[in-house]
Amino acid sequence: METMIAEKKTTPRVGMREQPPLVRAKNFLEVPNGYTQDEAVEEASRCLSCKSGPCRQGCPVEVDIPAFIALIKERKFLEACYKVKERNALPAVCGRVCPQEIQCESRCLMGKKGASVAIGNLERFVADYESNNGGMMIPERPKPTGIKVAVIVQAPEV
Repeated sequence: METMIAEKKTTPRVGMREQPPLVRAKNFLEVPNGYTQDEAVEEASRCLSCKSGPCRQGCPVEVDIPAFIALIKERKFLEACYKVKERNALPAVCGRVCPQEIQCESRCLMGKKGASVAIGNLERFVADYESNNGGMMIPERPKPTGIKVAVIVQAPEV
């Protein structure tokens, strides 16, 4: 395993391109531009495909991170998005705002010898790819369990 990490370390983490400061000062668009398909595949290729999936253990919704990254390596971007959505209905949001650096990315074995795999950037990429290219797939809803849940909100006193 140590040799695999040393070999993968030779490829640096793929940074995300950003709008130049003078351009972004005049618009309300996102600062990071996201990955291209080739950049996403390059970043996904840094993944060691660990059998134990320590990154998955750091994910609060238990996304199958090694599986969705493997699909990106194969350029199966819609399938990768579907894989994320099996556990997370909001990959575009979570790919942008979830604190991956202290959750899944902090458990990535690549981080032991260098920069961890940019899991959040890859999640954002597959969600944006799906949005821009159509082919949206929605996982099946689980069968009803018969259990009912109630949410009670106390109105504030006026």
